[in-house]
Amino acid sequence: MRIPGADKAIDNLVAWSLREDWEPLRDQVFAKHFDPVCDRCGIDKGDIADLLGPDAFSMVAGCALEDFFSARFGEDDANVIDDYLKRRGWRETVSAKRYLAALRDSLISLYEVVDLVPGSELVVKDLIRGGDPISVYDKLGSETAARWDRLAARVVTVNRRSYFTGSMLLLSQNAADAFLEAVTKAAKKIQQKATGAARKKSENEPGREDIWRELVLEAGASMVTQFWLIDTIERALSPPPEVCNFEGDEIVFTEARYPLVGTPKDIVRRLDGCSELDREDEEGLRWTWLQHASAARKPPSKGGREAGVSLDTKSDQGYRVLGHVELQDQHLVLSVNSTQRAERGQALLAGLLEGLLGQPMTSFQTLEKALEDKEGEEVPPADIPADVAAQVLHDHFDEHYRETIDMPIPTLDGKSPREAVRSKKGRTQVVTWLKYLENAETRRAASQGQEPYDLIWMWKDLGVLEFRN
Repeated sequence: MRIPGADKAIDNLVAWSLREDWEPLRDQVFAKHFDPVCDRCGIDKGDIADLLGPDAFSMVAGCALEDFFSARFGEDDANVIDDYLKRRGWRETVSAKRYLAALRDSLISLYEVVDLVPGSELVVKDLIRGGDPISVYDKLGSETAARWDRLAARVVTVNRRSYFTGSMLLLSQNAADAFLEAVTKAAKKIQQKATGAARKKSENEPGREDIWRELVLEAGASMVTQFWLIDTIERALSPPPEVCNFEGDEIVFTEARYPLVGTPKDIVRRLDGCSELDREDEEGLRWTWLQHASAARKPPSKGGREAGVSLDTKSDQGYRVLGHVELQDQHLVLSVNSTQRAERGQALLAGLLEGLLGQPMTSFQTLEKALEDKEGEEVPPADIPADVAAQVLHDHFDEHYRETIDMPIPTLDGKSPREAVRSKKGRTQVVTWLKYLENAETRRAASQGQEPYDLIWMWKDLGVLEFRN
């Protein structure tokens, strides 16, 4: 805690909350946060702790504890911080008492990180209550957060400076969107009821929607922890995504080895004459099998494997790579990444090299087995200079995103980004999509010790740069 004496004060407050008169109320608040999640997921609190690990569970339990610290009970609005300050506040510093009072009056909300000053502060925007962005002092957070992170947190002001309280949750895009939608729906229902009641009494209609959103937060601070928990637990319990190739075929590394019957010279001549095969270099005897002249299969449609991870490789000319063919001393070897491609490749070679090859011997290796075989292998140090590797990566991203900007995107209702920005709804979707890309790239680069790819050109190209600031 950055506020002098605040950490010690929280420790004292936690001990006070275990007193006989407060512990049942504390358990009641924790039940609101965890019991609905346990019921939905069919697990108990011990299972949650095991799934999340000690650090993540400590953080979400801290959010529940801070909800208890700010809660009021009974007709007299009893509050544990009020009780502690009245009976033991004399032993805390002035700043610590101010912090406890601010925590007591705080609300958890959903904040979006719109800017960072590394080593100093984060600039965040309240997505629930609106208003101008605020600067929050947090040295560690400013060094580990990424732009467009969505944080469930409490912000307090002590001595004219804003701070996060001790617990916060980093929400995924899906969890944050679901939480925002739930708060908005609940706020509209309350507003409609209040409006109807006011009209019956010929009174002025209630005020802005953000007021009702705040009321939802006051009444249901446990909502955000429930959304975070359900999202995190379901992802932890779900099976890993299936890995497939572009056509949606399961990855099975397949190799067909053909004994040579004809002369290598005749085989090379026919392979060089095939428009679907591209010799990798003049002197070598290895060809890349490309899709540009073959009957291209469409990528998987809905109901197929599109939810998994797709492996897709392209040549320098932009053609999809389907496999490789290599002429060795006594064999011709076809290498592909699925059994379906192996069948297509063997059909291609059978027609192209009729009478020149014997019957192939085929071997298979699943992705899991290939990864197992790789475990424990020493990785040779890269001999590519860092600046060259960075440029190669930049060129890869450049090509990928310049292609993506004109491709249909599921989250944009199947439209390309260029098409989507033509409507108000589409612009909002594109801005959300760009924030997601930028956030993911920042975190990827940080994890690998690299500079992130700069996506600013996409904001400009799509005409939505004003929504980034």
